[in-house]
Amino acid sequence: MKELYGNIARVDLTSKTVKYEKSKDFYKWLGGRGFGVKTVFEEIPKDVNPFSAENKIVIAAGCFTGTPIPGSSRINIISKNVFNNGISYSSGGGDFAPALRKSGIDALIIEGSSDKPVYLEVKDGLVNIRDAGRIWGKTITDTELAIKEELNDNHVKIAAIGPAGENLVRMACVIMDRAHAAAWGGCGAILGSKKLKAIAAYSNGPRKIEVFDKKRFTDELKRYKWVLSASIPAANLKRVGTHGTAGAGGLTGKAPTSVRNSLDEYWDPDKNSKVTESAYKKYEIGRSTCYNCAIACLHEYEMEYDGETVKGIGMHANSVRAFSSNWDVDDPAAVFKAHVLCNEYGLDVDGTSATIAWAIECYEEGIITDEDTHGRKLTWGNHKELIKLITDVAYREKFGDVLAEGVVNAARIIGRDSIKHAMQVKGVGINEQSLRTHKAWALGIAISTRGSGHVSASPQTEKRGIAPETGEWLFGNPEAGDPVSYRGKGKLVGWYEIYKALVDSVGICYFNAGWYEFALSDVTYFRELYNSITGAELSNEELWRIGEEVVNMEKAINTVFAGFTRKDDYLPERVMTIPISDGKFKGEIMHRDKFDEMLEEYYEFHGWDRETGLQDKDRLKDKGFERIAKFLVSNL
Repeated sequence: MKELYGNIARVDLTSKTVKYEKSKDFYKWLGGRGFGVKTVFEEIPKDVNPFSAENKIVIAAGCFTGTPIPGSSRINIISKNVFNNGISYSSGGGDFAPALRKSGIDALIIEGSSDKPVYLEVKDGLVNIRDAGRIWGKTITDTELAIKEELNDNHVKIAAIGPAGENLVRMACVIMDRAHAAAWGGCGAILGSKKLKAIAAYSNGPRKIEVFDKKRFTDELKRYKWVLSASIPAANLKRVGTHGTAGAGGLTGKAPTSVRNSLDEYWDPDKNSKVTESAYKKYEIGRSTCYNCAIACLHEYEMEYDGETVKGIGMHANSVRAFSSNWDVDDPAAVFKAHVLCNEYGLDVDGTSATIAWAIECYEEGIITDEDTHGRKLTWGNHKELIKLITDVAYREKFGDVLAEGVVNAARIIGRDSIKHAMQVKGVGINEQSLRTHKAWALGIAISTRGSGHVSASPQTEKRGIAPETGEWLFGNPEAGDPVSYRGKGKLVGWYEIYKALVDSVGICYFNAGWYEFALSDVTYFRELYNSITGAELSNEELWRIGEEVVNMEKAINTVFAGFTRKDDYLPERVMTIPISDGKFKGEIMHRDKFDEMLEEYYEFHGWDRETGLQDKDRLKDKGFERIAKFLVSNL
């Protein structure tokens, strides 16, 4: 076995110095999310403010990133969560992550805080700290254009924050290549607090990603590609893009979606028809893809809104739902305009949608007044005012300054019992679908260690309605594809939580992995590719253990840093009490007693206490996770 080392650049923005490390841990933890979570676990004290110079943020490619493996485009950004002080991890695609590795760096650990705006240029294995004074304040597109002009190289790929990150808006994210967001947890705001505007890396960098056994790698790669080439789900995704998978405006237009801040999950079919992928088809001017992906899931649209031409890359399913059904807006150009603005300002569409939807509901109920909103009429469907509010949030102007704190903090500022309207998990706003109907999907959102969002643990089995025999074969659960069944869903979510930790760590897009194409859910594929790259001989069990330990580190961080217990693994009350008004799932709710049973089954799967949701130190030791047990003992 050849010893492989990750090239780590530790950037101290306070002293403007860079230290370079050769790290065995990069490959040991698979890169990406695994390496980042391990770094947070070992290096960040529990009482550190996320916006302080003492906080660190890790930007890590996966160990598969930049290789010929389909979908190997992902970067992970890991730090403390600005909403709850727990763990935050975000994954983003595009071309930036492969460019970072080709430029000679596998991961950046950002420390300290600069006294003036800067950006990082990564080239030939070195990190140069450059002045960003002239680009501070610019939007994402203008930032990218300015950096490319300054570096005189169109091959440079850029991850940047927009005005939202600069202004410490808690929903701020990092945008790669103008369109690919690493969101949740406020990573854009953390970079803003450090006055780090952007990172630039060269896609034509000279570094070649090392492969230990090229023949074995080529053989395994052929098998992987063959499965994807024969995948019907991948073919459908290639046809409609992620826009076509949206709960609002999806393939059938009948999928349950968040309607008016999740007061319902049934949206008027006439309204829904206006935001389907087919309805937008006439505005399509192209398709966009990430590095080494044949699916090309992103549409490029050009539309007219309020007298101006709006052009951009989009839209993901989340954006469609966020700015249509969740705000009750059926104007397709308005939905697209909101999406483009969030990309340009560096705003997470989910958190922005959830926070503004809360404000709309509170305004409609008379809890928030014109005095609070500075005259903005925050009513359902009033897209002109709501779109103006996005700008207010990004620049912290007027009522936008309150909303910039996120839905829970905003509710605390307003008071007046407004918190009961806040759709959130662990302090992170929810813009989601199927919270009442698809039981495993909803549980995955509730237990997410980063707070909210389906990419942490929610399975696709229910969305795709897999046959009983397939569910039995893959998961030992013939009801895995039945959305309204609670049977075995706790175990199913626990399994997917570990699997997704592996996917995030190696740096693969979910659409090119077993989350979307179930034939790839056998971790043997990852094991063989990993072993051929590294020369290791990990078993399936050993690889799985890495993902399991990552999840357990996140759980321990949340326990120590945020004080989370079982009470924090719940969905908002309304999805358990207010039934769906119409449609295929009319009358459906998430039954609390059944949810509790799923939750306890999930805890048991992980070996955690069924009553408290906390980790059992003896069970941790039995699994070989002694350092996690020690971490809990020393910090509680």
